[in-house]
Amino acid sequence: GFNAETGELDCEKESFSSVFGSELVKIAGEDGRVAAVTAAMTANTGLSKFAALFPDRFFDVGIAEGHAATMCGGLAKGGMKPVLAVYSTFLQRSYDMILEDIAIMGNHVVLAVDRAGLVGADGATHQGIFDVSYLSSVPGMKIMSPASFAELRDMLRRAVEEETGPVAVRYPRGGEGEYKDGGAETSKTVRSGADVTIVTYGISVNTALEAAAMLEEKGVSAEIIKLGYIKPIDIEAVAGSVKKTGALLVLEECVREGCVGEKIAAELAAENACPAVMILKNLGDRFVPHGETDELRAICGIDAAGVVSSVMEAFDGKDKT
Repeated sequence: GFNAETGELDCEKESFSSVFGSELVKIAGEDGRVAAVTAAMTANTGLSKFAALFPDRFFDVGIAEGHAATMCGGLAKGGMKPVLAVYSTFLQRSYDMILEDIAIMGNHVVLAVDRAGLVGADGATHQGIFDVSYLSSVPGMKIMSPASFAELRDMLRRAVEEETGPVAVRYPRGGEGEYKDGGAETSKTVRSGADVTIVTYGISVNTALEAAAMLEEKGVSAEIIKLGYIKPIDIEAVAGSVKKTGALLVLEECVREGCVGEKIAAELAAENACPAVMILKNLGDRFVPHGETDELRAICGIDAAGVVSSVMEAFDGKDKT
């Protein structure tokens, strides 16, 4: 419901944003150098509790995302461990500052990229579908993409405590799905199979699992590799699986240009290890309209049915053995 006194929406349901906020409070309780920065998104990025508990280490800079990124660079230079919580769509405004004030100096700043992927309800301008492309282009940037609440906790901890330089942890709006495992591995084989390798990351792993079950009914055995880090990509794991299956489908919720699938295709080509079948399932070269996320995934062909039809189409008339 709506709280008339604070002007905030009370969200009872746990979300990636609330899990991020709780875990960051724990991390900050253990390390006095951890600071949180946001740009007029305190409640929605899950930082209200942090702001109340650690007022001296919390900075809301207002609607000034570029300044937020520069400030984080300064805090890192001064020995702090800044975490910038910002929506994917608004982080776009900070691209130059990420390059100049964070990455070029190797400053250890953690970008907590909220609302990554399709966001549905907030409309076309708020879709978080460009961060994979623009963050990947930043030299030295590491990008983690948790698929569950447990992974978000583990990856956030690793980003703050173990990584150096610029690190992004990107997660979607809302809740987790069927996949609930934790960990912070670069990649993980979540399902073994013989006919096709499905590579994916984030909550798209749930779509991949659903598609694999549907494919099994059609006599196609799918192996699923879930990338924990989408930069750097664990290309050895992908290449090893593809060598076995001879077919690859990369499923992701971002625009086509600069997507993970393109990078995997390029790396496999460079190694002369391209499979006979290679399918890249993403949002294409488009702005995605307003709509419910499930509806949008279906329209863009990245839902389970879309994955299944692409695989069956590719295998049509081909010997799966």
